[in-house]
Amino acid sequence: MSPAIKGMLSSDGFMLKDFEMEDQLFFGTVTRATVPSIFGGTDIPFFDKVNFQINEDENANFVLYASQEMLDEMSEWFSFGAVNASVVPLEIRAARLDDNTYVVHSLASTDGEMDVESLVVNYQFYYAFVGLTLVLGLGLVGVALLILWFAVRRR
Repeated sequence: MSPAIKGMLSSDGFMLKDFEMEDQLFFGTVTRATVPSIFGGTDIPFFDKVNFQINEDENANFVLYASQEMLDEMSEWFSFGAVNASVVPLEIRAARLDDNTYVVHSLASTDGEMDVESLVVNYQFYYAFVGLTLVLGLGLVGVALLILWFAVRRR
């Protein structure tokens, strides 16, 4: 069993079955972290993210959606790029997205924490709605222009 999955065991040793809506609790240290270089730091929802793994587990990937402002605030107590990032113990609450991917809802160490309030309410829901609205709006404008182009072309 992978080391990150060990944090999900119940007291009697059976794996919890309901992963979709329930947060799972993980403990460990970050062994690998990546920030997408193309879209990182754009303040565009779902592009500003940090992918990381804990406890040298290649089979469990955690995704932290956070704006640059939130990462700067978090850097007071933890930074993914710090030299000592691999020795700082973390408590991670995350929801399972698929077999190997978890979306982080809170992150805490002995020096500080980033909770669900700042991650989910302030960033993910509001900005995701704004971003989705912009994408859908641009898609509708594109479809309207395409229909207009076909109508003019047939004349």
